Amino acid sequence: MKYIPLLIAIFLIGCSPSWNDGPYEIYWIDGEKALGFNLGNDANIRRIDEPQHISANEMFVSVYACPEGACAYYYIDRVQDHKFADSSEFVFGPYTEKTFVKLQQKLRLPKLEQR
Repeated sequence: MKYIPLLIAIFLIGCSPSWNDGPYEIYWIDGEKALGFNLGNDANIRRIDEPQHISANEMFVSVYACPEGACAYYYIDRVQDHKFADSSEFVFGPYTEKTFVKLQQKLRLPKLEQR
């Protein structure tokens, strides 16, 4: 019985997002890490699987992610994104590092930390 509060605390910590910025947050579900659009009440719409590095500004979210083991660069247009939108309208990628660096300069995407 004395371990129940500890188990509850671990469960709650494990369910909390590890990063968030506005409606976007990185969360874990069923052992998988994802970047999602938070709808409230612990509900998220998945945007990008297995994000490794993320950075955001008021216009864009830059992401280095490895969905299904294939690592690449992505960005999200925050202005176009909303909870009813189809992700193909505002999630762009995958890109190579070289292409993404060019897009960062052209669109003023947030810079990602060095891997």
